Amino acid sequence: MVTSTVKIIRFDLKVGIEEIREDTVALDEAICIFINGEYYRTMITTPAMLKELVVGHLLGEGIIHSLDDLKEIEIKLMKAYVELDGEVDLDLIGRSKVELITTACGSLSTPLGERELKSLAIGSDVHVKAETILDMVRELNLRSKVYRRTGGTHCAMLATAKGGILAFSEDVGRHNAVDKVIGAGLLDGVNFGECVLVSSGRQSSEIVLKVARSGIPIIASVAGPLESGIRVAEATGITLVCFVRGVRMNIYTHQRRIITCEDSPA
Repeated sequence: MVTSTVKIIRFDLKVGIEEIREDTVALDEAICIFINGEYYRTMITTPAMLKELVVGHLLGEGIIHSLDDLKEIEIKLMKAYVELDGEVDLDLIGRSKVELITTACGSLSTPLGERELKSLAIGSDVHVKAETILDMVRELNLRSKVYRRTGGTHCAMLATAKGGILAFSEDVGRHNAVDKVIGAGLLDGVNFGECVLVSSGRQSSEIVLKVARSGIPIIASVAGPLESGIRVAEATGITLVCFVRGVRMNIYTHQRRIITCEDSPA
């Protein structure tokens, strides 16, 4: 169950009437993640697709690079126990997260060093028709049933370049929604180099880095980008498309992958 029902008082200012009624709200719960027996992180999430969430998060944060790095994962009572094939420095990972947040807000030209960003460079030459991007976002909106009932979730979708849907998720967090579809793709053996990540959320550097670490070459979002997200997309070779609404979209980086006419790639 990902929603709950609560009693509210609905007040209509125009007619001055108070009405007691039921309302549907999105559920959020804490999941604690342990890696190799050591506490790693607590995440607030919609209690669904939890294995996909954890696997996608580990890939998107650079803790694992493939399923070969993952020996075992067990989800039990909103706790995730992960065993990796090798040691991991969780203190270093924690410090890196703090540095990313600090630099993204201020002084550096990119949230990570230029060398680190270049190591994530995506060379995929996959192309997608602009019309297909619009269709993907329409499909994302159609599938967002929890959002329409509650107004309290974000959604993400993993699609092929031709518009086939590989995974979809809704979550109270935009990062989590992305993690879940990336995790689903990794568990299903998807070739990320042929995929598009579709999102309802704004594209910050953290989101774009998750996608870059997964090897997905194109992001399409209903919302706008942050300047840090544009910088990371440019540096890592990701095609970033935002404000995909109606019949319009804004292409911010690496336009070559978007086919804007029938004859040839842009």
